Amino acid sequence: MSCLFALGLSVSCNKDFLTLSPETSLSPDTYFSTAKELDLWANDIYNSVLPGAATLAELNADDNCSASTLNGIQRGTLNPSSKTWTSDTWKPLRNINYLLENNRCQDAAVKGMYDGVAYFFRAWFYFEKVRQWGDMPWYDHVIGSSDKEDLNKPRDPRGYVMLKVMQDLDKAYELLPEKWASDPVYHVSKDAALALKSRAALFEGTFRKYHAGSEYVPQDVQTFDGVTISSEWFLREAAAAAEILLGRRALYTGNTLGLASKAADASYREYFVLEDAESDETILSRRYSVDVLVRHGIQFDYKSHRRSATNRMVNHYLQSDGTPIQQRAGWQTLSYKDAFSRRDPRMAQTLHGPSYVALGGTAPEQLSFERTYNGYRIIKFISDASHEGATTSTTDYPLIRYAEVLLNYAEAKAELGQLTDEDVRRTIDVIRARVGMPAMGSVPAVEDALMSEYYPNARGSQKAAILEVRRERTVELFCEGFRQWDLLRWKEGEWLTLKATSGSRGVYFPALGDYDLDGDGKVDLCLWRGSKPSTTAPATNVIEIGGNYTLSEGDRGYLTYYAGEEYVWNEGRDYLWPIPADQRQATHGSLSQNPGWIDGVSFDD
Repeated sequence: MSCLFALGLSVSCNKDFLTLSPETSLSPDTYFSTAKELDLWANDIYNSVLPGAATLAELNADDNCSASTLNGIQRGTLNPSSKTWTSDTWKPLRNINYLLENNRCQDAAVKGMYDGVAYFFRAWFYFEKVRQWGDMPWYDHVIGSSDKEDLNKPRDPRGYVMLKVMQDLDKAYELLPEKWASDPVYHVSKDAALALKSRAALFEGTFRKYHAGSEYVPQDVQTFDGVTISSEWFLREAAAAAEILLGRRALYTGNTLGLASKAADASYREYFVLEDAESDETILSRRYSVDVLVRHGIQFDYKSHRRSATNRMVNHYLQSDGTPIQQRAGWQTLSYKDAFSRRDPRMAQTLHGPSYVALGGTAPEQLSFERTYNGYRIIKFISDASHEGATTSTTDYPLIRYAEVLLNYAEAKAELGQLTDEDVRRTIDVIRARVGMPAMGSVPAVEDALMSEYYPNARGSQKAAILEVRRERTVELFCEGFRQWDLLRWKEGEWLTLKATSGSRGVYFPALGDYDLDGDGKVDLCLWRGSKPSTTAPATNVIEIGGNYTLSEGDRGYLTYYAGEEYVWNEGRDYLWPIPADQRQATHGSLSQNPGWIDGVSFDD
């Protein structure tokens, strides 16, 4: 495998990385003729296209998750001159197209499988690019160094590119196997093609629905290559792809690590700390293992950046009887202990609650503010202490799982105004059953007031259902890298920035002083201002109010860290990333700039 990794290119100008040969030491007339050769080439594509666990940490800074620093979109520091398309940006596409053009394996079944791999990854590649930049130049062939027209072609409309993504995934579904003979959970399959199609089509369908008529989507209904696309067309594609998978898989319900006395209180949490991905819920996973000398640092990041959930996130969790938290008296000022009481079990399986026992531990662990900023410490993906080093974690990283597909189907049907009671039972109720939550049972008809406040732009004939599906998606997929993209496609991007200053708050405290957070009779936390008091709280949990830490109402309120951070949001600009100025310059303006971004590029010769 290393011989192919060594073929990486180093380039510094224009789009040479679209034309330079990755086959420096091989002949296209003889290579790609055996399954082994195809597999070696495909491995490089897997590694260059699929996101690694490090990407997960980069994405989890949003309205529901806070960290030690804001990301670029929250700070408003993205700009055309700082963004660039390096060789790594486009090289995977060239390698994908090169495989499709040169696959000459005489075994038709083997040839088809690897063509299917290439179609899958070309779809993944372009979907990610459209999410960031919108319109993108579509290339379905290898470009030669003399192909000036291709190298300088304008951006193709996002609708056209996403139509091609759908078509590539259809081809991938046709060609890929149901399951690979070895390591099936680490290989793309028919199920993976369907799942990715449901994800990509849902994104494009909702983006077009909520941005239609704006500079981002000036025209919703368009016709390309004889196919008329629209927001509804993509939503139907999302629902259709997901529906094929309904009932074909099952959610993980194991309790092998002994995290709790019953599976309902352990399986969700346990799923994210499995050393080896299970094969029912997991459709595609990235492998990490001592055996292959590949490790990640998710747990290290969560500790060092003290990643914490926000009060806004916590309010999404229903009560254990299935009713919204705002039906509980005093819900806005619940203590740390009471906030976890009688809640959806996923809350205590995702956040450090009063009864949290670390993997390998035997007794509840005291909450340490060395690991959280606002009291709602995230424990999702947290294994035992041996995983806390920067590159010591070997838990697998699930990239596509069945729960997401269920949510994709429910959301697409609700956005179309076609969600039925049977749909609810096949999707939302299946997800809730895993953790012992009451079923939703039927399509909700009454809008939840808090969800309406949290998602003011939601609309449709089944708005109440849309809001409940969003609640379920928020809870189930928390900290898995979806939230930023969800807010952008729902046209709720402002929650990432300006509105986040209120949404980033944590646990509520009625006054300064000592607190026994978990009710075990010991002081866990001391909040103070002015003169530091004498306290028995651990040193890490003695917090001065008025510096980096604040309470929302002076000497009482929601605990917040870095409340003074400057958030920047431009509604007419920030739903897409800026096209790199150097690429606009190199193509003499063939690549247009995204709405609202000013790069000052001149195209004078």
